[in-house]
Amino acid sequence: MTTTPSDLPARPTPDPKPSGPPHDTPKTIFEHIADLRRCVLRALLAVILCTTFALPFQHLWLSILLYPARNTLARLTYLSPPEPFLVQFKIALIAGILLALPYVAWQAWLFLAPALYDLERRWILRLAGVSIILFWLGMLFAFFVAVPFALRFFISFETNMLQSAVTLRHYVGFVNTLLLAFGLAFQLPLVLLFLMKTGLVPRERLAHNRRIAFVVLLIISAILTPPDALSMLAMAAPLYLLFELSLWLERLFSPHSLTFTPTNTAHDH
Repeated sequence: MTTTPSDLPARPTPDPKPSGPPHDTPKTIFEHIADLRRCVLRALLAVILCTTFALPFQHLWLSILLYPARNTLARLTYLSPPEPFLVQFKIALIAGILLALPYVAWQAWLFLAPALYDLERRWILRLAGVSIILFWLGMLFAFFVAVPFALRFFISFETNMLQSAVTLRHYVGFVNTLLLAFGLAFQLPLVLLFLMKTGLVPRERLAHNRRIAFVVLLIISAILTPPDALSMLAMAAPLYLLFELSLWLERLFSPHSLTFTPTNTAHDH
């Protein structure tokens, strides 16, 4: 009795290996939207709670923002009765957002982490820590250096005929703009290291075109800072130092700088 191939039992085919990240479970688009909605609602609730907690300390937040002007502005004015309340409420809202920022970042991480590979997770966690440190360094530089220096420069134009009457709203807006701008601008080393590590912009090209890079940094500073030349230069100077630091770090940690050629080792022996 002969058997045909059709009579033989079918060989079980192995299940295909999942091509996605190991932590990603298949979900429908509606399940992803539900997860996103849950994370957003939790983040908004955290901001509301932190803002409510910060409201009783609004005078403290205002006194902190007034610290750079302690030796420059004798007083601040306001032009409408509700302006002090609205400005202090805005400051409390910003303080609440800063207080809730770690939890908001954690909710964003919970939503995005399942779609990432282990290597991507490690790199994002490392870069997130460095990014937070650079952001706070930028804000501290603006708070203790850029803002007082800019205020002294602008108030120096005051004469007997020209008396300053800086309003509370304009002062708080000026300080908040500089703090946020310097915090974002200090992310430059991460951007440059990413461009160099991925090969999009080689280090040699950046080092060879330093003048062009300085002009680009001036343009970025002009966009991020208030429309005056002093604030632009106050940002462009540390940005250029960060640019040179990024080139030095890339050269220091480059694999080529840690290797030895056979000719050099043979010559040494």
